[in-house]
Amino acid sequence: MPAWLIWLSPVPLATLGAIAWTSWSSRTRGPVEAIDSVEAYDRFRQAMTAPVPAPRADKPAKAR
Repeated sequence: MPAWLIWLSPVPLATLGAIAWTSWSSRTRGPVEAIDSVEAYDRFRQAMTAPVPAPRADKPAKAR
């Protein structure tokens, strides 16, 4: 197999992968039960209101 073909093969493969992902992610979905939707919203709300831990403070570098 020519080296240039191996070198350029990721370009069309990535393009085909992007086309497949877009068509799959934009598919029509079936109706959702009301209880499932409410439970999903409750989980989302709990995750958004959960306290966020404070970031760690980096120690200053020691002078040599």
